[in-house]
Amino acid sequence: MTAPTASFASASIADVTTFITTHWDDTVRSCPKDEGTLIGLPHPYTIPCRKDAFQELYYWDTYFTALGLLGTGRPDLAVANTRNLLSLVARLGFVPNGNRTYYTSRSQPPYLGPLVGLVADATGDTTLIRDAVPMLKLEHAFWTTRRMTSTGLSHHGNHATHEELIEFFPTVQHRLGLPDAKAEDNVDLASRTMAECETGWDLNSRYDKHCANFCQADLNSTLWLLETLLTRWTEGADRSHWQACADKRRDLINTYCWDAERGGFFDYDHVNQRRSTVVSAATFQPLWAGLATPEQAAAVVKNMLPKLEFAFGVSSVAPGAKPSPYQWDHPNGWPCIQHLVYRGLERYGYQAEARRIAEKYIASVCRAFAATGDLWEKYNVLDGSHHTVGEAGYLINPVNLVTGEADASATEVPPSMMGWTAGVFVDAVGFLANQSPYWLAPLK
Repeated sequence: MTAPTASFASASIADVTTFITTHWDDTVRSCPKDEGTLIGLPHPYTIPCRKDAFQELYYWDTYFTALGLLGTGRPDLAVANTRNLLSLVARLGFVPNGNRTYYTSRSQPPYLGPLVGLVADATGDTTLIRDAVPMLKLEHAFWTTRRMTSTGLSHHGNHATHEELIEFFPTVQHRLGLPDAKAEDNVDLASRTMAECETGWDLNSRYDKHCANFCQADLNSTLWLLETLLTRWTEGADRSHWQACADKRRDLINTYCWDAERGGFFDYDHVNQRRSTVVSAATFQPLWAGLATPEQAAAVVKNMLPKLEFAFGVSSVAPGAKPSPYQWDHPNGWPCIQHLVYRGLERYGYQAEARRIAEKYIASVCRAFAATGDLWEKYNVLDGSHHTVGEAGYLINPVNLVTGEADASATEVPPSMMGWTAGVFVDAVGFLANQSPYWLAPLK
């Protein structure tokens, strides 16, 4: 799959970069005390969007946003975001989906350890690691107790009460194609959908609406990285403990998630005791984390990349027999996925493939920016536009339900966004320019 030819020029990259650097402050908010549904945070924080949607700090978005903040001279905001997430662990014992009270019944992919590593490496702030280690141990305990399965691997879920699930269902019923359904009749579906929201991939075809049944390949790879970082950041018996945890998880991932015949990593259904058949970009997470062997990485590049790569980037899920209505399915390309793929490829020496994916992402961003003057939440991997598959009711939340501002109409245009769109753009440009090496170093 070749990269788009002459899809962007350096002037376009310069225009987008200028837009990013001059608009970071538009995304900064401050809420030092609890206020309404907002959970107070000790430092100013960035939100994904300059306006309209997503006016709170989100968990896994923050890692990818930090790539841009650090790459454009705003380490102050990257550090503040990181310390805010640490404060949430201190208060709740885990990082919620975002700093809203209605997000406290679920988390998101656990990127806090990698975020600490990224920011500390860029700033040289060793006190950040010192302060983070106790909080990272608490977060690890959350994922290995409240999200543990009988396999020894973790899974996504939720810890919502019955009342919280009743409140949650109206925020997703349109997305599920059930506009007239009653919450009281769909509590189990609400619980299963909330688990899917915890993955960050809401909604998608990976789980057939039974997300909690699966030990996710990407979740467990990220937890392995957390255990590896705790091994690096502790000493003595503590270090030996975390090394043993990492070794055990690697073995379990290889047992349950690695499929040598198909040449990729797959989610494992621990209820029905079988691997998923769905090919998704989660297969690259073990490469990004550094867990895969060179032989596994080679198999993923050979067997999985051709199924997921298209003219303008990597699709989150390989196309199915019929079009999907869900936003984390084909043909949508999410910035975070592009980053995980090209940096994962880079770590294992697949420079040509990595550069090709980075170029495609930059082409999409520049193409849409030239047409609209803005950045977007996700892009179409087939045509490089910002016209993607949406979900009716995607932007409904408890706040706009109460205020009457909820709009369940379907749309092909996602929200305009800074956040991870800007962060991955800055990182991709730096990667192609052979600037300072990424903090997750190439594997020998």
